[in-house]
Amino acid sequence: MNTLLRAYRSGMLTKAMTEQDVADLVGESKDYYIGDLAGRRPYFTQKLNAMTLTLRYDNGGPCFTHHFLNEHRLTWQEEGGAQREEYYEAFEIDDQIFLIAYLRRDSRPATSFSCVVDLKMNLTTLILSAMGTRQSARDVDQRIYHGVVEREGLPTPMAWRHHPTRDLVGRSMGWSYRDDMTSQHIFGSPHSISWVILQGPGTGLVGSAPCKYVKISDQVYLYSWVETMGSGQQGVVLTNLKTMHDCGTFYGVNHNQRFEFYTYGARGYNLGSYNTKERFIW
Repeated sequence: MNTLLRAYRSGMLTKAMTEQDVADLVGESKDYYIGDLAGRRPYFTQKLNAMTLTLRYDNGGPCFTHHFLNEHRLTWQEEGGAQREEYYEAFEIDDQIFLIAYLRRDSRPATSFSCVVDLKMNLTTLILSAMGTRQSARDVDQRIYHGVVEREGLPTPMAWRHHPTRDLVGRSMGWSYRDDMTSQHIFGSPHSISWVILQGPGTGLVGSAPCKYVKISDQVYLYSWVETMGSGQQGVVLTNLKTMHDCGTFYGVNHNQRFEFYTYGARGYNLGSYNTKERFIW
């Protein structure tokens, strides 16, 4: 057994926070969108510039209209609500498949928007998250919605949606974020993820968490977890297995008591697999 492996976190690595503590920390964190894993993310896309997209989510979910002013500025408006302007970052991970990410400025609780938009199929999946749960003010309350993209003059799908998947179950992937930072993701079940820091700060740390997996298109997947034994942060990954490249967001209060919502990216490689998908029942 490798004695260098360590549990990702005990309660000693974080401290309890009240809702007011979190709100104060968010207010102080003007650089929340700056992370340290940006070196291998895709280039920011300009393909959304001047587009107007209405994102309508199923089963009583929200409906938002976005107008992309330029590479990093957009306006958004919830149906029946006031228009707001935000800083955003977006990446094209596959042909006409985008990850769009922004934090709602001055929202309380601080609310993040990580959204996949597929303009080939006019489909969208949204991870809408806010700080605070019944268990802890520093944990992330995550909601996932599937729906359609409405664009003038184009039809929207009636039934087809991005959907939960077991395609990744049994696989293991390595991710290189920068020359001195790599990790391993192990997709052990349809509802969980495990990881090991192979190189970089925290080398040898291991952890697991519940995880949700969504199929976007052929070889393009979205998955997201909220740390249960970590600091309580949310991770979101949009990965393209054809190019072995991903992008994503981290959101929450980290171990150093810094509030953050930033994008990142990595280059991937296979670390083996087991044929275990049929061993699980939904």
